[in-house]
Amino acid sequence: MNKDFKVGKTQIYPLGVYFRHAGLHVAAVHRRIHTEDSAEFGIILYDRRHRGGIRIPFPEENRVGSVYAMMLEGYQNREFSYLFYCGNRVWQDPYCRKIECTTKYGVPRKGPVRCMVPDEHYDWADDRAPAVPYEDTVLYALHVRGFTKHRSSGVVHKGTYAGIIEKIPYLKDLGITSILLMPAYEFDEIQAQDNIQTLLTMKQAAASYRQIAERPAGEHEIAPVPAKQELPYKINYWGYRRGMYYSPKGGYAYSQDAVGEFKDMVKALHREGIEILMQFYFPTEVAPAEMLDVLKYWKVEYHIDGFHVMGVDLPIGMFAAEPLLSDTKLLTVQQYDPVSTEAAALSRSIGWLSEGFQYDMRRLLKGDDNVINQFIFHVRNNRLETGIINYIAKWDGFRLADLVSYDRKHNEDNGEDNRDGTDYNCSWNCGVEGKSRRKSILYLRMKQMKNAMTLVFLSQGTPLLYSGDEFGNTQNGNNNPYCQDNNTGWIKWNQMESGSELLSYTKMLIRLRRKHPILHSAMPLRGMDTLSCGYPDISFHGKEAWRPDTSPASRSMGVMYCGYYGEIDGRRDEDFIYFGVNLYWESHVLGLPTLPKGKAWKLCASTDIRERTDQKTEAERKPDEQTEFMQKDQSTEQGKEALKKQEENLLKITIPPRTIMIYTTQDCPVQERPLKQRRKHSKPSLAKRSEPIVTE
Repeated sequence: MNKDFKVGKTQIYPLGVYFRHAGLHVAAVHRRIHTEDSAEFGIILYDRRHRGGIRIPFPEENRVGSVYAMMLEGYQNREFSYLFYCGNRVWQDPYCRKIECTTKYGVPRKGPVRCMVPDEHYDWADDRAPAVPYEDTVLYALHVRGFTKHRSSGVVHKGTYAGIIEKIPYLKDLGITSILLMPAYEFDEIQAQDNIQTLLTMKQAAASYRQIAERPAGEHEIAPVPAKQELPYKINYWGYRRGMYYSPKGGYAYSQDAVGEFKDMVKALHREGIEILMQFYFPTEVAPAEMLDVLKYWKVEYHIDGFHVMGVDLPIGMFAAEPLLSDTKLLTVQQYDPVSTEAAALSRSIGWLSEGFQYDMRRLLKGDDNVINQFIFHVRNNRLETGIINYIAKWDGFRLADLVSYDRKHNEDNGEDNRDGTDYNCSWNCGVEGKSRRKSILYLRMKQMKNAMTLVFLSQGTPLLYSGDEFGNTQNGNNNPYCQDNNTGWIKWNQMESGSELLSYTKMLIRLRRKHPILHSAMPLRGMDTLSCGYPDISFHGKEAWRPDTSPASRSMGVMYCGYYGEIDGRRDEDFIYFGVNLYWESHVLGLPTLPKGKAWKLCASTDIRERTDQKTEAERKPDEQTEFMQKDQSTEQGKEALKKQEENLLKITIPPRTIMIYTTQDCPVQERPLKQRRKHSKPSLAKRSEPIVTE
């Protein structure tokens, strides 16, 4: 036993290293293997007095099962680091809450990174969780490093938590309510390759990764790496692997204090009403109890608002039943339907990521047949017990811009002969594979991207947007950039100029969704007139209003939301929203439902920008033309037939190929028939209704 330290007893839990009034509490789990039966197990401390480290073994009498604990009495040196050892093996504390930031991101380390104890005194001030319900949430997924690392990001602290703080004004302007971070817990991004035959020196590997040739003064020039020679490692850019779950990733911090910088980010986001969620990947060897401990720790210590838990057969029900997580979003791809009496259903904490929405809407977008019934299902899909997360592109798979630019994946840069990544993309390149300068191709791709955005934001459920998709950021056809810590995987903010049209359209959709509660209802829509107002909450329409075409060949559908079923500041929303979808390659006519008196349809937006200026629909008439039509003689059969035909035309719109048009309503004067005509006919005619005058 080292004489510099007095070792005493302490409680077995909590696991990890903590400062207490009596000294330094150390508790660790170690399951001995047969070769280590007699090996000494303990902690290595590094401080100013012991720069080379000093080994302090755990007393055997303080062991309970495989848990060892001790108190280093009187030790209060806050500037120290540590590792665990057993014999000749040295490893990190899996319950470490802070790591020593001594190397740059992506540079191979010579040994395990040392652990540290964070400062437990952080001023959260009046920080409060925004607590945004699923129906009001707009999710925005991002990679901490890739979000601001590109030189065009316009931030000072690129690729860091501080960089996200600098981008908060952009997030607010976009209209999102919650961000979802890809893995930001501590993990080793250096991933060894199994097929390496020739190992490089550490300096050669670091120089190759930085793509520069190092020539230190007084040393010989390092031989360049042959072009076809593989590095002995890859960069695990995504981080979907087991890590040190209790510590934020040090490589994503601008300062040496990743813990404090992460908390500053959370506090700044909360101050602006933005939630923060995190992804955690748990492999099968992680016990469910440990998973739950990790989530509870981040909830309490970092004020995290939600988690996207990833893995196989995860105990989602156990997570949702934890009282500490009752108001925490728990996202998962697993099908989990809690019964109405379960805690998960009562709190509505679970959110299901709908892969069905992704692939069905992609198929509809590119014009596949036999998809229209799935479209109807997804547009109205909502649940009382769980949230539904809708997306058409996310972190894995094609970005939105690549979805409309490539028929096939192009993952050659990943070094796996294009074998990695899914082959099932449901994408369409609009006529040319990859980049194109043809205006017709670019125009069609822009229209398709706006179509995709419309399908996501005008469907019930919670929309999820991957960062950069709002202005067409591309990964050049790579649908699995797990190792691309470069321009391929980063958000290229200089593409905002060419994607300004898509960005403006996305902002408009988010504003429209927020303005009308019926577009993000907390209750599932029933397709019935439960208010006895003459209109159901949601309805579907075909060439004629109220008659949807659900045949296998159908690629067109009109959807109308009745605003009466939503409230704005305690009063009924008087607006109707109609969007006509035509993803056929030819123009298609859709019927517009008749509105209540005093209401008229108004074209709000179209994914075909020429539609706003060039095309005149059959339903567009000036008020004086409408009055003249109503005053026509209806006494003859010919007049009645003309009246019927004109009325039918008033209720139809022609939608161009591969276009979605959005209509809202506006107030208009009610056009009454002349007094003589009203007296002449005892029965009310169809012309007595207030027909929808469509304006722009």
